[in-house]
Order: sequence, then C-alpha cells, then structure tokens
Amino acid sequence: MIMEWHLLGILAFVVIYNIYRYYHEDNNYEYCPVDTSTSDNNQVIETNMEETISTRQLALKTIENIGSKPEYTEEGRIQFEYQGVIFLMEATNDCAFVNLIWPWCHSFSKFDIDEFARVQRVANNINARGVVSVFYGETDSDDVAVHIRKNFLFVPQIPELDDYLKLILDSFFRTARTLDLEIEKCRMQECEKQY
Repeated sequence: MIMEWHLLGILAFVVIYNIYRYYHEDNNYEYCPVDTSTSDNNQVIETNMEETISTRQLALKTIENIGSKPEYTEEGRIQFEYQGVIFLMEATNDCAFVNLIWPWCHSFSKFDIDEFARVQRVANNINARGVVSVFYGETDSDDVAVHIRKNFLFVPQIPELDDYLKLILDSFFRTARTLDLEIEKCRMQECEKQY
C-alpha cells in the first residue's frame, strides 16, 4: 500500500513538472546546447554536415586519416593494412555499427589436439574478460585459423574518430599478444606437470 502511494507521488510530480515546463517555456526560444552567440557556429555547421555521411564513407575516410589505404575485397569488405597487419572491416550505409576483424592472427594444425585445447581455453578466458572476441574456424588446409573481431559504434559524433579507431586497433594487438603469451604459459605448465 505504501509503495503504491510512492509511485503515485512520483508520477504526479513528473506530470506537474512537465505541465509547468509546457506553460512557462518561451515559445520563441529554440533549445540549442551550444551558445550560438559566439564564433563557434562553424563547429555546429560542420557537425551537422558530418551527420549526413554514411557509415561506409566515414570508415573509408577514417582509415585514410590513420595512414592506411582502404581497398575492397570480393565480398565487399574494406581491407586495409595497419602496422603491418591486414584488417577487414564490414561497414554498411544503413547501420551505425561496424565489424572489424583481424583474420589469421594465430593458426595451428587441426591434428594437434593439445594445441586446440590450449587455444580453446585461452580464447574462452579472453572472451570472458576481453573487449574483443576471439574465435577460430577450420580452413581448406590442415590448419585452424584464429581470428579477432569487434563490433562497435562508428558515427561522426564520436570525438577524435581517428584516435578512437587507433585505440580499437591497439586492443587487437594487445589481445593477440595476450593470446600468444597465454598459450605459451599453458605449454610451459604442461611441461612442468610432466616432470
């Protein structure tokens, strides 16, 4: 019973507040979070123009800004090289999110059961606490390829978009380094158990 009165009180407050704002607001006043009386109006205009750019075009522009040359693959993905590593990006015009993939960051023989168990254990640990996803799959050859992937928001409203992309790419390198180190630790622990 007391809980119902609290909810009714909160609801009444919200209704009264909105009615007050409606009748006491200046109708000629247009809300703008930026002070339009300064010379920073150019920044507002630039932001509005950037909002019209598609996600795919924004991705291509940002990849060029970080010093890489974007190319298209046969599947329509954007491929680019960053710090000597080839990355794939899936970006469409109708979605504000992109997928970034580092294919083949690690590989091993599909006949090596011990290595498969190590990679599986390490990938699960990284996925449980990581920022990116590690996954693996069989290939046409006798190898199992390990890939790193991240799905993230990519819109012009993100400040310093070039640095944002670089930060995400750096998280891929940290994850690959962690993957290699943790697999090697598992090998060392297995060797210690044998002796």
